[in-house]
Amino acid sequence: MIDAAVSAAAGGACAGSAALLYYAEKLPGLNKVTNKLHTDRAQAVLIATASAAMVATPAGHWWNETVNTVNNWSTSSIGEWTGLIVTGFPALFVTAVFVNDLVTKKVEMRTRILGAVLPVLASTIPGPIGEFIQTSLAWVITTVGHLVAGAFGLA
Repeated sequence: MIDAAVSAAAGGACAGSAALLYYAEKLPGLNKVTNKLHTDRAQAVLIATASAAMVATPAGHWWNETVNTVNNWSTSSIGEWTGLIVTGFPALFVTAVFVNDLVTKKVEMRTRILGAVLPVLASTIPGPIGEFIQTSLAWVITTVGHLVAGAFGLA
């Protein structure tokens, strides 16, 4: 289960900031500055934070419950025979690709999309690896959320 560590208002500010950075990259005068500052990586983290903040909304609660229901069903029915391959492998793959793109500074549109689904999928990774990923992700999301909320006067 994902806990809403960031308020919906801070999540909206993160989503708006990510959109502004995305369009700033397209402007002729600002694209040199945004490339030097690696704003594409900031966009991916801001989108992940906004996605995690969505849990504080009714739609986010529904999405979270749906993912948990599907995960519980797949763990109890399919996971008995296949184990981690079906239940945790997609989330591990998404996490690995997201982190790899951020580290190698090769952020593309897929990285932004993975950032949007990562907070929800991370809750489906079982065991100590899943706990480590969820704890790390929660720390990053909470830190970014508090920084953005403070910058916009929402804290």
